[in-house]
Amino acid sequence: MGNVTSVLRTDFDTTTNRDLLKLGLRKLFDNTQREAQVFYPKVVNDLTTKEYIVRDQQMGGLDLPEAVHEGENVPIQAPVLGGNRTYTQDGLGMGFRITHMMDYFNKYNLAKRLTTDLGKVMKEGKDIDVFLMFNNPTSSTYAGTGFDTEELAHATHLGLASGTSDNYNNYADASLSFTAIADMRYYFATLEDDMGRYMGASPSILAYEPTQWVTVNELFGSSGKPGEMSNTTNVLKDVKLELFECPRLTSTTAWFVEAKKDKNFDINVFTSMKPQFWTKDAPDTTKDTIVFSLTYYTYGFGSARTYYCGNT
Repeated sequence: MGNVTSVLRTDFDTTTNRDLLKLGLRKLFDNTQREAQVFYPKVVNDLTTKEYIVRDQQMGGLDLPEAVHEGENVPIQAPVLGGNRTYTQDGLGMGFRITHMMDYFNKYNLAKRLTTDLGKVMKEGKDIDVFLMFNNPTSSTYAGTGFDTEELAHATHLGLASGTSDNYNNYADASLSFTAIADMRYYFATLEDDMGRYMGASPSILAYEPTQWVTVNELFGSSGKPGEMSNTTNVLKDVKLELFECPRLTSTTAWFVEAKKDKNFDINVFTSMKPQFWTKDAPDTTKDTIVFSLTYYTYGFGSARTYYCGNT
């Protein structure tokens, strides 16, 4: 800001009269002075922790009982252990430096103004970072992998039962449409647990990139089946989903559905320290002021069963 050394100086205002140092400037227009826009709590478990490392362990319960005839021993089972997921805290920080002369002579209290802005960008920076896992759900780069060592959206997620009955595919790779929503509903209506037994789940939120606003409202708002000139009832209007227009999604085709209210929902943000702020004198003889902020958090998932990726 101001020059390559990122110090706010009196020459920040390049006009001849240096308006920021005079009272003649009618208004300092800055449309970044607004409330922070934060969306991630709608689509994750927003959790706090005091630990540097949090570890979750996957476990599957007992298998189905077996027939026992007279004189036979009752079978004895043990729970099945699966993978684990480790969440390690990381930091996000930002700050600014303002010269003593600029702070002393400017008429618009820029240090206070920028401190407020720092609070906004700290919140939004975290929000953008968390949404990297939803913008790249088929990659392990951002959210890592879950208990089964697969990405958030994957065609062959693995459970704990022997065989393949508990495997599942939560990546539709399909454009938002009547058929795609019907397939999504079937996915949750027939969902099985890690031991291959029916568990089911109730989808509660559909997140979509704003380009698809018209499509979403046609799908869920029409009395008749969208795209048809017929008397066919649009059954999707009875699917109880919160429709979440999400500007953090970067692809115009992106949409996903979550059973966010299900007790097994397992996409998480762990925050150990919300943004903290410090003001200090520069470590030299300039009398400059440095204001900076730091936050600690991490994010990821263990089980992806209650997340359904329609498209990326």
